[in-house]
Amino acid sequence: MFRMVQRTIGLLAVLLVFLLGPWLHAQAPIVEEPNYTPTLTFDVASIRLAPPPDANFHVSVSSPPHSSRFEATNLPIKALFQIAYGFDAPVVDAPEWATNTFYDIRARSDEAADARLAKLTDNEVRLEKRNAIRVLLAERLGLKTHLETRNSAIYHLVVGKGGVKMQAAPAPAPSADGQAPPPPPPANIQAHGSQHGLEFVASNASMRAISGALSSMVEAPVVDKTGLTGSYNYTLQFGREWSANDPESWPSIFTAVQEQLGLKLESVHESVPNLVIDHITKPTEN
Repeated sequence: MFRMVQRTIGLLAVLLVFLLGPWLHAQAPIVEEPNYTPTLTFDVASIRLAPPPDANFHVSVSSPPHSSRFEATNLPIKALFQIAYGFDAPVVDAPEWATNTFYDIRARSDEAADARLAKLTDNEVRLEKRNAIRVLLAERLGLKTHLETRNSAIYHLVVGKGGVKMQAAPAPAPSADGQAPPPPPPANIQAHGSQHGLEFVASNASMRAISGALSSMVEAPVVDKTGLTGSYNYTLQFGREWSANDPESWPSIFTAVQEQLGLKLESVHESVPNLVIDHITKPTEN
């Protein structure tokens, strides 16, 4: 049971790192640029089966924003799909091993590539890194995909009847010399497991960051429909599979979102792009 809890927290941590970390900038999603063609690929890359999980099971991801380096420990390949293609499209027809098998990945390009990335805008860097991961998946795993619009179950995130219960994060104070205030600090969401369920402790979280965190737990796209533009601090405690028989288990994530955040997840069916996995093979040792 403990291992299952650790795996759940670990996968969540992976998704949050890429939604909220400095590379993807939770405050600003990747913007497609029709006149910009990314070309970055990894010169050296290894994908190795991670050791069997134990009590110290831990997920880590490192991808400096202006460096070609990408490193991950205990990463499921499905998470790599979502890093490469986005979290808004449900992934369908992926084999079971892509979700429940964990890999250690080390990849990088050369110093010339790093120097080029340092001169690009943040959005261009994100496009470049995304391209490198897509190429890696195609070359090493033979990944073939297509986007297909399907009527899918998703969630709208709206403000509940009682209003928002989260605490507004304070805005950065203006500088003493009269210059514009510094940008807000990046969102930070930590996940902690206990016998009662899972706890999110968040600071400076935009609604995009909150939607992304919830999406990783309900395993479906969560679309922000609140109209809120600020950043928030909050604690969210909700039950999970392992806490179902605990008499003091926290409420379901749907109840917790309403009671603790003052928001509501509304289930809807909409025609949205789905990432369909046409072909993939297990990575071999290299």
